[in-house]
Amino acid sequence: MAHFRKRTHKGAIRWDVTVTRKGAPRQSKTFQTKADGERWGRDTEREIDRGAWRSTDMAERLTVGKLIERYGKEVLPKKKSATRLQSVANKLIESDLAKLPLIALTPKRVALHRDERLATRARNGGKNGKLRKNTLSTQTVRHEITLLKRAIDEATREWGLYLPAGNPVAPIRLPSMGRPRDRRLTPGEFDRLMTAARASRCANLADAIELAVETAMRREELCSLTWDDVDLNRRVAHLDMTKNGESRDVPLSGRAIEILTSRTRPLRPLPVLRIKSSALSQTFRRVCRRIGLENLRWHDLRHEGTSRLAVKLEGDVMALAAVTGHKSMQMLKRYTHLRAEDLARRLA
Repeated sequence: MAHFRKRTHKGAIRWDVTVTRKGAPRQSKTFQTKADGERWGRDTEREIDRGAWRSTDMAERLTVGKLIERYGKEVLPKKKSATRLQSVANKLIESDLAKLPLIALTPKRVALHRDERLATRARNGGKNGKLRKNTLSTQTVRHEITLLKRAIDEATREWGLYLPAGNPVAPIRLPSMGRPRDRRLTPGEFDRLMTAARASRCANLADAIELAVETAMRREELCSLTWDDVDLNRRVAHLDMTKNGESRDVPLSGRAIEILTSRTRPLRPLPVLRIKSSALSQTFRRVCRRIGLENLRWHDLRHEGTSRLAVKLEGDVMALAAVTGHKSMQMLKRYTHLRAEDLARRLA
């Protein structure tokens, strides 16, 4: 049976309701009216009696922001893309959803957040960056919604979170992935980029750019590659753990061999490129701005490398996927952008 206690708080009447049942922990909750308290008491007792009761206390106390903070501390550091995912998490922590208790998070509220983010103007970089004309990319919003869903799933599986209606993010429709980037370097642009890279203060930039194009490796894969991973005799670079969670061997082209051979190989198993991935991207952007290369990102070098490899391998998609590490033909297609003139030479 539920027990009621009437009290006054700041001039307003409140009702403290306590439910005790054998075999279940004591449950207490405060209501503005006795009728609401009686209704909650009856429902709680009924669920306990039929063995269906589960506490929503954590969902009522924990806000979306606190959930994401804990997820960022306990789960994200174990991920391969921890730095990028933490940046996504920070955006959620700064959002209007952050102060909302999880028990109050509904699919409608998540959908509203999605639509607001899709209409948000992007910035050039940093909190004080100038607003750009374009809005946030659909992929950016997809990452945020997906991370929120995974955080709630993790809390449900591992932390004791219970939401009576299930994960409110699960039924939300993700924004379409949008058109894949098809930015490629022209021969003239590549030469200008390499000239500027060799003249920059970053001694590793030029080699990093060429290796990225020759091998189609991801930025993190290049920066984490050690000399122990490189077998010049077999012409192979072994990647022990990649973004998709699997290892792979990357064949090295003649030019890649030349670059690696020209570098001093230390006695200790140090990284081939002694530079952090974030610093590499910053230096790359700075050089591109200096020489006026527009709309070029570091990840476009992977597109460039994949497209060049597709030509060299003469359309052998299985071999191409083995080199680049793409797990599906759909994703491989998004990264492969063949020029019409290259295809015309095959038809000659």
